Amino acid sequence: MTRRVPRTFILAAVVISLLALDGLLLYKRSAYRDETARLRAGMTELERARADAIVAAESDRTGLMLQFVRRQATQDDALHLAVSSESSFVALDRGGVRLRTMPAEFGPERRVGVPPDTVMVTVPRGMRVVERRLGATDRFELPVWLWTDRGLPQATDRAEPGWAGADAILTSGGTLVYAHPASGPLADSTYVMPGAVRISRADLTAIRDNITPGMRVYFF
Repeated sequence: MTRRVPRTFILAAVVISLLALDGLLLYKRSAYRDETARLRAGMTELERARADAIVAAESDRTGLMLQFVRRQATQDDALHLAVSSESSFVALDRGGVRLRTMPAEFGPERRVGVPPDTVMVTVPRGMRVVERRLGATDRFELPVWLWTDRGLPQATDRAEPGWAGADAILTSGGTLVYAHPASGPLADSTYVMPGAVRISRADLTAIRDNITPGMRVYFF
């Protein structure tokens, strides 16, 4: 006879796990602050001023670049996609006219792979173009690190039909805009592939006839 675990026990275990995770994050944040303070203490006033100036300059440069990309998108009179990681949406635009706004989930910035063969993946910033639109039966090779990132056994074939879902969009630079597929390693509603963008299947279906190779995609 199977013994049922009390619901209160499960709830308590979940709460304890979350508290432990919070404690770990607080510890890491404290350690990071201590290390930063230690490094700054070993600097001269001039070195600290230079370090602060570099950080501020990088932040300003990134902000200016994103503003420039947004302006490019609003001034583009051709049909294009605007992808905002800050506001979590993908939009189908023509010039300053927004034709459809689609809520989006963004894969985390993460270093993936097995050391020493690792790479940092992230959703890009700037302008890309559509390279391919993938149908439900098209084959698209998923990255080898995906199975490791998901804790799955490595596949012998990484390009099974439908694994990227129907109507997925591949941009230059390899960024994938996709919907939750029915099968494969991406068929998990709780997982978004690092460096990729996921929107609903209904939204991808609605815009598929407007997506053509060479179409500009603005990431900001």
